Amino acid sequence: MKKMTFEIQVSPWLNEEGLYINLYAGDSDTELNFTLQDLVDKEISYHTLHGKLQDPKILDGLIKYLEDVAEYAKKRVKELSQTVPGE
Repeated sequence: MKKMTFEIQVSPWLNEEGLYINLYAGDSDTELNFTLQDLVDKEISYHTLHGKLQDPKILDGLIKYLEDVAEYAKKRVKELSQTVPGE
């Protein structure tokens, strides 16, 4: 039996347009883009039946997480925007 090696690399990035993923598999290079709105809609759809949320509270964790991430991003930008002493 002959052994084969297959290399896969995945590089995710978050930017102002959403989630960008670069997927390298073997000799091919693929770029995938997802808006955060699309991802939120997809998650909400998993909890929807006939166009109605079955339990809106089930998404409280998602909303809290997104709010926390926004606050974290603001905090990091503020921290990294401050001048370094001695410069």
